[in-house]
Amino acid sequence: MAGTKIPEIYCWQLTVEDLNIYLASSNRGAIRVGLSLTDNRDSPAYFKTQFPDTRLIENYPLNKPLVKAVQDVLLDRPLEKPVDFDFSCTPFQWQVLNTIAHIPFGETRTYGDVASLVGKPKGARAIGQVMKRNPIPLIFP
Repeated sequence: MAGTKIPEIYCWQLTVEDLNIYLASSNRGAIRVGLSLTDNRDSPAYFKTQFPDTRLIENYPLNKPLVKAVQDVLLDRPLEKPVDFDFSCTPFQWQVLNTIAHIPFGETRTYGDVASLVGKPKGARAIGQVMKRNPIPLIFP
């Protein structure tokens, strides 16, 4: 899930118990969420390997919508409002992510179920590959 080069990425970090949650956004929307139980770097250092040629700046205000969405997810609440995104995907990847986003709150689906929902009943492995590359894992579980 690659995209065009973004000159600045705004980062923030949340810690919930032993889980470090790293957030990255641009001025257009959420770019990435990283999760780690062992990494305890600051957020710009965490994202440096993923965005080596980009200026990384700690900034809460530009991550506030993503922070709120992550907090809602962690508190088992449906998202209060949609999150804007700033990453690109193939049409198939967007179809999968949008399908997963519409699974009713508190319910689960298998990759096979999602494959059927997107019209590719034998595509469970393809769904798994999309989810492996999922840039926003808490929002698109």
